[in-house]
Amino acid sequence: MNHSKSNNFNELFPLLTEIKNKGNLDEIIFAYRDGELISENIETEFDRKKFASMCATVLESAVGIGETLGNQKFKKVIAELEEKTILIFECDISTFLILILNRDSNISFIISKLEEIIQKVNKM
Repeated sequence: MNHSKSNNFNELFPLLTEIKNKGNLDEIIFAYRDGELISENIETEFDRKKFASMCATVLESAVGIGETLGNQKFKKVIAELEEKTILIFECDISTFLILILNRDSNISFIISKLEEIIQKVNKM
């Protein structure tokens, strides 16, 4: 499902699907920093808007922590749950990416391709 205001959402969804498939992810969400959804590839039923807003809050808190510790640049937030891991990455000043992983996800693929993934998403 796509929620993009951009004319490029038809290109963004296949990119998110490709990332999801190659990384064997459960879910992937691309959102604005205020938590508004841009595009997603989600199969599990949950409150997407609430989840994206909560992740946006976590992202902003992490950025603030970095600034407090001598203007350290934020890289990523990792939240390990019992059965899932959530990764939050800043894409640019106004967007971020949320990846929901399972035990079989290919984390090495995601980490090794992170900069490339962010550049591709930003071009959309």
